[in-house]
Amino acid sequence: MFANRRLLTADGTALAYDVHRPPTDDRVPTVVLRTPYGRSKHLEEGRGWAARGYAFVVGDVRGRYDSDGTWEPYRNERADGADLVDWIIAQAWSDGRIIVIGGSYAGYTAWAMAVERPDATAAIVSLGPSMSLARTKFSPSGVLRLGEHAAWWAERADARTSREGLSAIIFREHPTVLDHLPVVEIADRLGVTMPGWTAVIDAGPEARTCEEITASDLAAVRAPSLHVGGWHDLLVDETLGHWELVGDAVTPKRLLVGPWLHDLVFSAGTRVGELDHGEASRIAWATELLTWINDALTGRLPLRRADTFVMGADTWDTADNWPPTSTPDVHDLRPAILHSDPRSPFPSRAEAVDRSPLFARTDAVRWPISTAATRFVGWGSVDLKGRCDTETGDWILRLLLASKSGPAVELAVAEASTETPEVDLRLALGPLSIQVQPGQSLVLELTAADLPRLARNTGSADRYRVGIDDLPHRIIQTVDRGRLSLPAIGDDGGVS
Repeated sequence: MFANRRLLTADGTALAYDVHRPPTDDRVPTVVLRTPYGRSKHLEEGRGWAARGYAFVVGDVRGRYDSDGTWEPYRNERADGADLVDWIIAQAWSDGRIIVIGGSYAGYTAWAMAVERPDATAAIVSLGPSMSLARTKFSPSGVLRLGEHAAWWAERADARTSREGLSAIIFREHPTVLDHLPVVEIADRLGVTMPGWTAVIDAGPEARTCEEITASDLAAVRAPSLHVGGWHDLLVDETLGHWELVGDAVTPKRLLVGPWLHDLVFSAGTRVGELDHGEASRIAWATELLTWINDALTGRLPLRRADTFVMGADTWDTADNWPPTSTPDVHDLRPAILHSDPRSPFPSRAEAVDRSPLFARTDAVRWPISTAATRFVGWGSVDLKGRCDTETGDWILRLLLASKSGPAVELAVAEASTETPEVDLRLALGPLSIQVQPGQSLVLELTAADLPRLARNTGSADRYRVGIDDLPHRIIQTVDRGRLSLPAIGDDGGVS
């Protein structure tokens, strides 16, 4: 092992890396990971790769831990990653084959290396990648993911090292801190100096760094790729999107999605909230990964393979593609009127936590869904036509799995924020991979808030600078017509 190596980038910044090498003089392939979370966390991983005949190079990104420079999330990663790959393939111990790997932010740095140095990239392992601030900190509706922004920024951002565990302490000691308005002042109440907090909010969901990995970048990739995601992961849409976009018709790629949170296959247990997915949800990750990489380097991979866990059935489906062909299971929604008070917004719950206590709240509309189908895999959709009596309106639709005498848990969410009185929406709902069991039923729920997961609607265009005294006392949203469509398949995996 060669620890604390310093590599000068093209602009003269010194970046820190550790190099783990197998005990051989042969040239070997290299697994590469660039992380903002501290390379020392990967010591055992490095020794494991070296013992299996691979070199492993792990580095701190610019401005983090032992690397010089200033960290600006999602900037400089393309050039810095390219410099590292160039250095590795010039070493006497490198056979020129690079396997990039990473999850979350490190998933972005892995893709940055792959698209900057495609000829050297032999394989890509993508674990729930977080591909930009705009795409991670804001929901598809364009609303700030307040809880995620606060937790990640308090622990990771505006500093050289992380403050591990700080967000849990803050939220335990100040459980209502994210209720504060205006939103831009919340950083001052977290007890951390975070100048970047408001900059992210002001930049918004359309922010660009000019270093984004584009759809055309992904389509140009020719290296085999493994895409790992979790049905309970905030970023599962990124995983599924990459699986669809990467490569061409002859580029091998594999999808692996289980009933996991953002820690994915590294989860210690089989339970998420009220749901126990059983021993089948465990993956022997080291063996799985090593086998896949060996097959990728020797050209033995199948062209397509999708392994996806079906929750409820607690089994894996294996196919060439995902999602499978399905039949639309369509349900008309009765007209309804939603009354909400922004001063007492509908609250969030963690993944798979029992939501049945929230059924007592009157600021929600719920439609029981009666269906003969029991297995739903893929994306559903919701169509709504209606009205909102304030300048902006949030429409949060949640598909729930309810039990007669047990918990009710979230399966999927669709959401939109509107700025016109008349509303005509078509929203994607999913992804779904669920087998409904006897005694369980589906419910579609509409609310006007989901705090603190999403910053609350203040009734005005600027939701981040409005104070509590400026909120309307009531928002009225009317559903004149609605329709839910679910992707139904047979219990054996065929079309129902």
